[in-house]
Amino acid sequence: MNTAPIMINHDIRSELKENRYTTISANEYSFTPQLLESKQHFWDDWNDLEPDNYLKDNASFRFRRFAYFYFHPSNEELLPLKQTPYFQSSELNSYAGGIHRHLAHLKDLTLGNRFLHELIKMNFKQFPMSEKMANNTWKVDVHQIRIVATADEAGEPTPEGIHHDENEFGAMHLIGRHNVIGGVSTIYDNDQTPRETLTLNDPMDSLIIWDPHVMHSVSALLPDNSDEKAFRDILLIGYSYEPDLKRPE
Repeated sequence: MNTAPIMINHDIRSELKENRYTTISANEYSFTPQLLESKQHFWDDWNDLEPDNYLKDNASFRFRRFAYFYFHPSNEELLPLKQTPYFQSSELNSYAGGIHRHLAHLKDLTLGNRFLHELIKMNFKQFPMSEKMANNTWKVDVHQIRIVATADEAGEPTPEGIHHDENEFGAMHLIGRHNVIGGVSTIYDNDQTPRETLTLNDPMDSLIIWDPHVMHSVSALLPDNSDEKAFRDILLIGYSYEPDLKRPE
């Protein structure tokens, strides 16, 4: 009997259908031993992110890497796309929208990391969608982000405030947090009425949203011990249905 590399004890699809979002605790995941080495390599990536050069007022609280992937669900082919800038409209992101952001790319080893690939595929299998959507191509954006806070500067995970990500589905997986006060996530209806507030505390605590139906934000970070930095490491994966997306060479 074959065992899936990543298994989850949670009915994500039903909760997405009912609530348009779901939260998953770290202890609901299990991983095959063959996946643990690539998982650790992936975790180590957060120690080698690049400064975000698109913060305002000389802020320095965000470090990141980013890449787009081509994904075809019918054969689970997942391939990195050519490096391109990241763009969001100013209507979607009032903080950094309306410009093409040239963000540091995922490292070459990360682009082929087995744990990342299996997580992207496992998430996708949980999403409610039509048969047509399940058998056509998707564009996947992957963001490795570290938010840092010091006694002199708060860290802002979502400086744009309450927002959509403009994907069909979005997955937020906590990699780790240290010395943090704050970093509280809130889910809202599309009229910005709060529905639930939660904190991702343990590595792989996760939040998955059906993005057109709900909005979200994360509160600022402050250091618990003001003598050392605080940080919150997060993996964001956005899934956009693009049936005309061309397979990369």
